[in-house]
Amino acid sequence: MAQILEQSLNILSNWIGIGHGLVLLARAREGWKWSACRGCRGFVACLDLGVPESPVPPQPSYEELLAENAHLRASLTQALAEIEELKARLGMTSKNSSKPPSSEGLAKPAPKSLRGKAKRGPGRPKGQMGFTLSLVDDPDHEQTYEPGVCRGCGAGLDDAAVVGMERRQVFDLPPLRLEVTEHRLISRACSCGMITKAQAPAGVNAPVQYGPRLGGVGVYLFHGQFLSKSRTCQALGDLFGAKIAASTLVSWVQRITAQISAKVIPGIVDRIADSAVAHFDETGFRVAGRLHWMHSASTPTDVLLSVHARRGVKGMDAAGVLPRFTGTAVHDAWAPYDTYTDATHALCNAHALRELIYVIDTASRAVADLAAQGAEAMVAIKDLVDDARAHNTQPDPEQMAEQRHLLRSAFVLGKNATAGRATKLERKYHSLFTRLIDRWADYQRYTTDPAVSFDNNPAEQTIRMPKLRIKVSGCLRTLTGAAQFAAIRSYTATATRHGQNTLDVLIHAANSQPWIPAT
Repeated sequence: MAQILEQSLNILSNWIGIGHGLVLLARAREGWKWSACRGCRGFVACLDLGVPESPVPPQPSYEELLAENAHLRASLTQALAEIEELKARLGMTSKNSSKPPSSEGLAKPAPKSLRGKAKRGPGRPKGQMGFTLSLVDDPDHEQTYEPGVCRGCGAGLDDAAVVGMERRQVFDLPPLRLEVTEHRLISRACSCGMITKAQAPAGVNAPVQYGPRLGGVGVYLFHGQFLSKSRTCQALGDLFGAKIAASTLVSWVQRITAQISAKVIPGIVDRIADSAVAHFDETGFRVAGRLHWMHSASTPTDVLLSVHARRGVKGMDAAGVLPRFTGTAVHDAWAPYDTYTDATHALCNAHALRELIYVIDTASRAVADLAAQGAEAMVAIKDLVDDARAHNTQPDPEQMAEQRHLLRSAFVLGKNATAGRATKLERKYHSLFTRLIDRWADYQRYTTDPAVSFDNNPAEQTIRMPKLRIKVSGCLRTLTGAAQFAAIRSYTATATRHGQNTLDVLIHAANSQPWIPAT
């Protein structure tokens, strides 16, 4: 049999199977040895090269197993914490965080409100002034229509008596076209030999140019209705037959901005800085392909918008209001606002409500219940204050005390429940409850000062249109263009709060006579 095996090796020299086992056959100097392979059924040929078998690895000790178990437990705890944080991040919406609704796309969640059913139905509130077309006494044009023949007998009605007249009026635009006004500057020769030419009216600086009304309309479409440069030029052509170049539109923006910045913006800054209550906010604003920040400062009569590369103190200082503001500043909990110690601060409760809703959606049952208690009490206090002010009275002291007790106890218990701060989310919850306790007076300031609002909506409304500008355009190409946009929006928003027509005030600015609020 050894001779047969030797012949097979010379042919194959590879892996072969004998019986139910698999053996590597190779030639050895010592020759072949036969043995039964353990674990194989049947007789197999194995090669003994004289190499000792590998020793069986020693079993780990009890202490090593404990250490490995502890390491695995720590890794599992960390992984679970990361999973919990990622799930909470995926659960962030515009209803429970500062994410804008536009970021949710088609996955926007269903509306969820802490308020109960409204006390009034949809539509215009009873007693509020409505708007409809009415007949005017002096129409621009009149057209009279006579009946031809009698509808009874068919006789002519030329000499019949007039017994009545029905008036119907159609409100429409006249045909739109450019009007050309020629300014003739006469030159006269004096007997002394000197020739004197008449002075041109203000704003007439070239042999051929567009007037301030068309310039005002162009800027209104561009920065008021957020058309692009090309679409603005196209609209002007379609509406008025004016072939406008993009550079002409840019020159109109520059001219109007120069008038506004020199004559209107300084007054807006002064009035806001001297006001008793002002609202402040900031939002991301892409300029020249990079993230910049639009800062907003506003009162019921004035709006100031500015663009800066920094979100914090440097951007706020550049706006020129907060460094000298001594009234009550309403804002969110963004920390740089607190560096202005000359101002009294009132924090936005709507932001706090969204943060509490986030805790309700992501925290454990015990912590979520405390956050829900705090949110419900916060809304209940607001309703008590609103109802009392609507009736020109003071809120019921007992009900206010009860709701404030529920509110504060929810925050204190929530802080204690998250005191371990074992995970990143728990640290976030703990920080929120701590801030709501430490800044209690700032969050409750609206309950004692009627001039302070529950939320910071007035400031957020001022930056809503600039956000729409970015949504339409993607970004503004230059910082200069962004500053011009901010100045024009400050001007038009302020004019709107004074009941002025946006187009009219832009035409005034294009005519070098910008509208200035009466002080």
